[in-house]
Amino acid sequence: MKVGVIAELNPFHYGHEKLLREIRKKYGDCTIIMVLSGHFLQRGIPSVLDKWTKTEIALSHGVDLVVELPFPFATQSADIFASGAIKILNELKIDVLAFGTETEDIEALKLLATAQENEIFESLIQVFLRMGKNYPTAISCALEELTGKRVDLPNDLLAISYIKAMNKEKATFSLFPIKRGKHSHQEQDFDNIESGSSIRAALQQGMNLKAKLPDDVFENLQKGFLLQEDYFPLLRYQILSSTPMQLNEILGVNETFLKKLKKEIIPAKNYDDFIKRLHTKNYTYNYISRMLLHILVGFTKEDAKLYQDPTYLRILGFSKSGRAHLNQIKKETKLPLLSKFERNADLFLQLEMKVTQIYTLPLSSSKRVDLIKKEFGQAPIQRKEKNNDTN
Repeated sequence: MKVGVIAELNPFHYGHEKLLREIRKKYGDCTIIMVLSGHFLQRGIPSVLDKWTKTEIALSHGVDLVVELPFPFATQSADIFASGAIKILNELKIDVLAFGTETEDIEALKLLATAQENEIFESLIQVFLRMGKNYPTAISCALEELTGKRVDLPNDLLAISYIKAMNKEKATFSLFPIKRGKHSHQEQDFDNIESGSSIRAALQQGMNLKAKLPDDVFENLQKGFLLQEDYFPLLRYQILSSTPMQLNEILGVNETFLKKLKKEIIPAKNYDDFIKRLHTKNYTYNYISRMLLHILVGFTKEDAKLYQDPTYLRILGFSKSGRAHLNQIKKETKLPLLSKFERNADLFLQLEMKVTQIYTLPLSSSKRVDLIKKEFGQAPIQRKEKNNDTN
């Protein structure tokens, strides 16, 4: 049995450990395949740990194969994020998609996903947008209007995006929803051990998280980590040194933000303050955060059109079981399996190198050089197998 998981691991915490444990409990000696976001993530924020460290942690906690989700999918809206990940998992020939949800009612999620294909759906969204609701809320209201079911919690909304992407790809794998335990996406919920948001907020405040995180995660964070605020001086420079025409080319920038970007970047105290200054009733905090990330790395509207479908499967790490699966599917998959960076090959790879170079800018010179060298030269990480490990 091949079980797929889509993750950011920002950072890996006990909620992820629970999900992997539930997969093993249900499917036993299966092969767990993870599609992993790299150095920048869906909320427009950096990964606190680099993708190679995240891969090593994932393997040590039982994942068998880690494949990278390229930047153009990893840093966009839920539907685009899901589309890229599902396309990759479909190529990897999984049998089951496992994911965390607030509800275990998979039939309700399927109904909500199908409702979005109703021709009235987009019209209803526009009605709610004109009422002053932001886009995610407008989607939730439109779905409730069509189905009578209310869905507004983030993992359920993401699950619906997964199902929509599966329908589009005609993917046949089954679904294994895993109900989250105590959960919250509030940054100040420091008692919550299953929330990446609260962990990142605690890191920002310098709190000791030894009792809240797996040992290997805590030890790696002790060596250093990156947060969104580390990139604010770079973002300020990008905005001030760009013309309005150049800014208008960036994905997510529109007339609503064009004048405000230049105006509000001067008095803004930090990244969070700047996002709040740009906030309007029609655009969410996360939308603005993603837009600013795209300004930071220079990802344009034209770039987004170029990167519509994955063109390779980049292998970040594997166990014996994961490597055996790759050997089994290498003649079946339509996409090439990449075990190392190819300098002159693919536009996606060129973008990933650029993104990695920007990701490393707040680091010391030695760490920066080491991480960029890894992008070029790192072979897939192989899990250190225990003597009694059959994977």
